[in-house]
Amino acid sequence: MNFEFLKPILDPVIGAGPLFMILIVFTVIGLLLRMNPIKAVRNGMLIAAGFGGVYIVVDYFLAKVGPAAAALAERFGGVFSYTDIGWAANAAFSWASPWAYAVVLIMLAVNLLMISTKMTDTLNLNIWDFWEPIFACLVLYAITNDIVLSLIFSAALAWFILMMTDFNAQRGYCADLGFEGLSFYQGGTAIWGPVGHYIAKVLDKVGLKEAKFTPEYIQEKFGVVGEPAVLGSIIGLLMGIGAGFFWVDIVMLMIALATSLILIPMMSGIVMQALVPVSEAAAVFMKKSSGGRQLFIGVDPAIAVGNTTVLATTVLMVPIMLLIAFILPGVVMVPLADLPSLLFIWVYLVAPNRFDIVRTLITATIVGVMGTILGIWVAPWSTLVAKAAGLEFAAGTGASSMLNVFSPEIFLAGILGENFGTLGYVGVLAVLLVGIAITIPFRLRYLNNKKAVSAA
Repeated sequence: MNFEFLKPILDPVIGAGPLFMILIVFTVIGLLLRMNPIKAVRNGMLIAAGFGGVYIVVDYFLAKVGPAAAALAERFGGVFSYTDIGWAANAAFSWASPWAYAVVLIMLAVNLLMISTKMTDTLNLNIWDFWEPIFACLVLYAITNDIVLSLIFSAALAWFILMMTDFNAQRGYCADLGFEGLSFYQGGTAIWGPVGHYIAKVLDKVGLKEAKFTPEYIQEKFGVVGEPAVLGSIIGLLMGIGAGFFWVDIVMLMIALATSLILIPMMSGIVMQALVPVSEAAAVFMKKSSGGRQLFIGVDPAIAVGNTTVLATTVLMVPIMLLIAFILPGVVMVPLADLPSLLFIWVYLVAPNRFDIVRTLITATIVGVMGTILGIWVAPWSTLVAKAAGLEFAAGTGASSMLNVFSPEIFLAGILGENFGTLGYVGVLAVLLVGIAITIPFRLRYLNNKKAVSAA
């Protein structure tokens, strides 16, 4: 089926970016939940404004940390074959594809089907971040030249991503970050929540069970040092010195990080303020229509990056990720454009570690090693999509991004694509169905446990 007929309708929407989607989607959700039309529009606008504030401050944070990360990479770096061009370029490749809207429709349909069959508790409204699974499908298509297989793959991805999104929300990790009733949906990167959960369990058993070095503990023991502004300043100072900045530039970096740690939580608060009426209306609606069943609203985890532990981990992981890239054998890409953007990965790790900075750093380092190893395979596959979008590279070189590297669905797409000649349709479908089948018992056990708790 040709989906070109959707382009005149959806291209302006996609081109307008996530804020336009947020306004329209949350306004429509409010109307469907029978909110007063004026209130529904007002809430949609306030949520969009809150996210707009978050994105502005996050962009400011990334713009200020980016040069320091680049300076560190140049100062201590080596020669790598692939360039980290950043997630935004890959998102553009994804949404420019004529198959993007087919993937969107399939993933939305799977979400609704899973809700109706009680196989998920998340109603995902973060459509913008569908770019990750779209990119994964483009990888599979670039290798196999089979669009039907790629669209089938997108349906399986929708299942896996929702399962992982539920995992984090069901264990209260989103609520621990201050977002009750929400889940964080951001493509395959949601898998790092379960990974972080189990690494945290191991840390509990090896003598690091006590969550001691939280920002609150640091502030209690060391006074103003634990305050977000001061903590950001200290981290900025260390990062600026490591990058070899002039002293004036170090001071400006300190101010930038302090500003970010203060403003992002404020912007997140605006989002939460506007989401409360929507969540309450959703609870009333679900109580009437499905016996009180609760649904988590899937949103961009960007609203949670203002957490002090997340931002501290993000900056401290910059030199650690560079060190990992330099010492692991076979690595083909140095972290660069997306190095600060890895805060979207670290946000999944802080709650399982109860916001302890030391535990979170240990977990992030382990995750960083895992992701960097995946990048050895992912970079050439990402380059195929970039070439299909019209970019040209010298022989033996290419482009990827760290968020691509940390998106396991892209790795899965590449593995299935490379082995399609051996597996065939039957083999690929069998792999996907086995993966889905493995997740079902976990879901059924969760539903049974929830039912037992409700009956008690």
